[in-house]
Amino acid sequence: MDMRKTLVVLGLAVFALPGAPARAESSTMGESLTRAEDPNPIVDSRTGVTADSVSASPYAPFQQQVLALVNHNRQRAGCEPLTLDMRLIRAANRHAADMARREYFDHETPGGRSAGERVAGAGYSWSKYSENIAKGQDSPFQVVRAWMDSPGHRRNILDCSLDEMGVGLAVSSDRTPYWVQDFATPR
Repeated sequence: MDMRKTLVVLGLAVFALPGAPARAESSTMGESLTRAEDPNPIVDSRTGVTADSVSASPYAPFQQQVLALVNHNRQRAGCEPLTLDMRLIRAANRHAADMARREYFDHETPGGRSAGERVAGAGYSWSKYSENIAKGQDSPFQVVRAWMDSPGHRRNILDCSLDEMGVGLAVSSDRTPYWVQDFATPR
């Protein structure tokens, strides 16, 4: 299998190192963590790999590492810890995969779909959401450190009114990691 052409979707978080592109988005307007079958899984047509079959599980090491790092920073700021939500993981994975596949880097898809629409489309009825994106970071530590070094990303991570998160990671054909972290509070 040619790794340069393999799109890999993993469950992870999103941040950016100094000098690496990153963007943050936030807006205002639940259900406990469940493992549900995705009726429209992300599937790479060349490899047959789906987000679920790689590490879209909330128990995947990368999800847990990002969650621990983010919650450590939140605790230091006096915020309650976040929990992982499958719908947010699904929304983040889909956006990361789309950016990696089509080689763009933005909160809005080329078709005009926003982060709030993607989160709602994954079945999450939100009262507030935020999104961090990044590309190029090679580990959960690097991406969280980068987000914490960026005022907009840091603000999203330390927003005590947000309750849940999900992380997505996709690797493009040129092996560039694309990260998405979706936060939300249920309506």
